[in-house]
Amino acid sequence: MFFMSELSTCSNEKLSFKYSDKWVLDEVPDSSNPDCVATLTYVDESILNVIAFPSEMPSLGDFKEVIQASLLDDDAEIISSEIANVGDKSSIQIHSKISIPEISFDMFTVVFLEDGFVYIFELRTVNDIVSDFMEIIKTFTILD
Repeated sequence: MFFMSELSTCSNEKLSFKYSDKWVLDEVPDSSNPDCVATLTYVDESILNVIAFPSEMPSLGDFKEVIQASLLDDDAEIISSEIANVGDKSSIQIHSKISIPEISFDMFTVVFLEDGFVYIFELRTVNDIVSDFMEIIKTFTILD
């Protein structure tokens, strides 16, 4: 756990979250993924992408099926997948293992569906930094 004095804030017109000095906020994501609102790199080179876009998906359960199908189409192994609360918000939480010729890594995805928007926090890592990742998720707020 980290102390409030050690936190930086990332925010835009859609969302806000805090992160510790173990993370570096990268330059504004490139135009190849316009839905990516932030990319952070951990001290071990793990990458966290934060994505937000409008959606007409009716429920987290429906969106969970879409995400799982997408992961399976990409030959990912789904380790766990559940709908669970983070603070006062319901979320999809998926742990998957991705193996491509260049590298194998774990991917932890937390998805929120709020007021017609999808908010995705996607961690790609080869190390066990899930607790640091979840500390960021706990600070997530949607801006009006």
